Amino acid sequence: MGKRCLMKISCTILVVTLAVFLFGGVASAGFTDVSDNHWAAVSIKKMSDRGMVSGYTDGTFKPDKTVTQTEAVVFALRAMGLNSSSVDNLPDVSFPVPAWAEQDIKLAVKQGLVKEADQFSAYSGASRAWTARLLVRMVGEEKRALEELLQPSFTDAYEIPDWADEYVRVAQDMNLIRGYDNNQFRPNQTVSRAEMVAFLDRADTHLPGSTSSDSTSTDLTITGSAGQFGSKVSGRVLKIYPERNTFVIVQQNGINSVLSLPENASVSVEGSGSSGLNAMRQGDEVEVTLNTEGYVIGIVVNSRSAGGRGNGIVFDLDLDLDPGLLTVEYDDGTLTAYKLARQVAVFMDGARYPTLLDVHNGDRIRLTVEDHLVTEIEVLEKDVTLNMAGEVVVLDTDRDVINLDIDGVLKAYRLARGVKVTVPGLNNAYLSDIEVGDTVRASGKDGEITLLEVDGREAGYSFSATIVAVDTGNQVLTLEKQGGDIVAYELLKNARIIIDDDEEDLQDLARDMEVNVRLLDGDIIFVEVDNSPAGTITDIDVKGMLLVLNRDNGIKATYTINDRVRVRSTDDRDELNKVQRGDYAKLILNNDQVDEIRLRYTIACRVENVREANDRLEVVDEDGDSLRLYVRDGVELVVPGTNYPHLDDVFKGDLVLATYMGRDLDKVEVLKPYRGSVSSLDVYSRSVTLKLFDGGVKNFSYPTGSQVFTGGRAYDSFSALSTGDMVEVVENTSGGYTFTVMEEVIGNLAADVNSDAYNIYLRDGYDWDAYELDENVYVQNAGGYTYSINSLQSGDSVRLYVLRDLVYAIKIV
Repeated sequence: MGKRCLMKISCTILVVTLAVFLFGGVASAGFTDVSDNHWAAVSIKKMSDRGMVSGYTDGTFKPDKTVTQTEAVVFALRAMGLNSSSVDNLPDVSFPVPAWAEQDIKLAVKQGLVKEADQFSAYSGASRAWTARLLVRMVGEEKRALEELLQPSFTDAYEIPDWADEYVRVAQDMNLIRGYDNNQFRPNQTVSRAEMVAFLDRADTHLPGSTSSDSTSTDLTITGSAGQFGSKVSGRVLKIYPERNTFVIVQQNGINSVLSLPENASVSVEGSGSSGLNAMRQGDEVEVTLNTEGYVIGIVVNSRSAGGRGNGIVFDLDLDLDPGLLTVEYDDGTLTAYKLARQVAVFMDGARYPTLLDVHNGDRIRLTVEDHLVTEIEVLEKDVTLNMAGEVVVLDTDRDVINLDIDGVLKAYRLARGVKVTVPGLNNAYLSDIEVGDTVRASGKDGEITLLEVDGREAGYSFSATIVAVDTGNQVLTLEKQGGDIVAYELLKNARIIIDDDEEDLQDLARDMEVNVRLLDGDIIFVEVDNSPAGTITDIDVKGMLLVLNRDNGIKATYTINDRVRVRSTDDRDELNKVQRGDYAKLILNNDQVDEIRLRYTIACRVENVREANDRLEVVDEDGDSLRLYVRDGVELVVPGTNYPHLDDVFKGDLVLATYMGRDLDKVEVLKPYRGSVSSLDVYSRSVTLKLFDGGVKNFSYPTGSQVFTGGRAYDSFSALSTGDMVEVVENTSGGYTFTVMEEVIGNLAADVNSDAYNIYLRDGYDWDAYELDENVYVQNAGGYTYSINSLQSGDSVRLYVLRDLVYAIKIV
């Protein structure tokens, strides 16, 4: 593997002193388990110094530990400067809270951070959705959430609980809590202590009296005689630390300089249209004026490259305005608008004389901005994100291609593996449900369509609900739908009622039953009852034999547990006292009591063999243990891009997620891996940019639960990755990503390589070593140009990148 190196930084004594102040020490945040390169070290240090958060008696902070709802509320109170000991007439609360935090929770209720209707769960982990609501209330924007009623724009917005939708949108708009690189929010994922501190740090800027809004701060501008100044330095901005009024630039001579503003000062940034260090961006070319004490008193942005923010995607390009306006969406979800210069140079591979007319929404671009105007646009990828509507002309599921008529222009698009399809009235729609002539709205990314929504065609209407009342005389069923709406429907004479797979009558239905209902012309044609509710356990009282389940339909219900309840699990948790809050479970009820609890367990495996004759996959799990997965008897098989998958759609080497309910296999899902070269690492935001072997670019965050496998060892630290590493990236069962670094093998080819070759041979003295090739092996030379496999010749010096005995990439040295 490539050697890790530390860059030497030459600077003045002042710069060295500042650098030690900023970066020195293993535990810069004051805790033994928070190193100076921890992604949240700056926020933890800041909030700890101000007394907003604290650690444990052993000197640790435990940054990765899940924060409970109680702890999150206490953190928020401290950040707001509130103390329960100084407030009288605190209200009583009807829900259980730990004794140490009782007064704080009462204060939180009085302040409106927590409300009696919230179903506050003191000991449960704080989910991201729950935390979004807390942050919005904390900064005083709950009224905005309840009045605007805007929906979040995340791809998994359907997973956000109804009560949290508006809060998540406001938190998103205010940058209090962000989504992930694939534009998911993951509302049910719990928040770590480090993440909570980072959220509070962002919220702090919106609180009265925060540093960013302090009326006593001084606005310094470049005015007066030159005798006031000490010197000027110029360079490119590398890092910005607004919380410490400090930033780092690299000068033309290669020297890195750490520059600071005087305490409680804010500098006007000429050329940015704003003031303060937040107005600068990484990549800006700046001229900095220093006073005689070496502090910054003025900044001029001479040239701004949007590449400093990272490559962006065209959100909108309006050439009808004068001057033209370009709006770019960056990977963090923010939108930035730029005015266009009179003459804009456009660069694009494959186009001899590209113009602005060749730049379209969804293209990934890099900008150069001078004097507030865009002067250059480099198109890096076409159609990275897609969002269009049109009529289906051709749908070829064998080739994964769809042709759409968009405003009279015929366009062809690739369909992503696992493309999601929605048709009004169908709970589970597939590509086969789309017909030629349908009007569809298509969206996607990386040049592939990931979502197809059919408009204007009704296939019947079905929904889930809870029975409120049964009127057998008038054949009417009253239901509570998701969201709380109460509705009543008549049953058709030929309506079918199914209870636990048996056909029954209306009189067999009862209040509080969960049902799936299908309508025909506004009346009920079908009712199904599954007396086995499933969902997430939000509370369990072993002594009182009570269990609270947040069911899949969003309704929370409390169940009595039978004294002889059976617990079934695949991970040996077969006793009631081993059932935990947060477990996903299926309950088997008998006379409204829980007779059996089946816990969900998910494990990632690699396919070793496919035995179609036995309906069996032979796999190896992450611990190296061999397992057999029998895909039969109702086990769901999911293969991205395949509507009706069979075992012959699964191949050796595929990564799969096996999900068990109790001791029974419930689902096997094939995961899509991403393979490529690490092109950049952003330690501050903990993000990885991957140049994919298939030519695309993919950005990944590094959330809690992520791991790096390299050299036969596993690391939780982001720093285990290096630029240039060849890696495979997949989602894991901990809510993060697993980055596996490929082994590098260096040698000389022992023979020419044909385009249909299955193996490649390296010389080993007088012998040859054979390496099996992946069918889509990637070949490039030292300059980064892509080659075909048959260009490799005997004697070539090469580097092979091997994973699980397969060569995925070859670099000609």
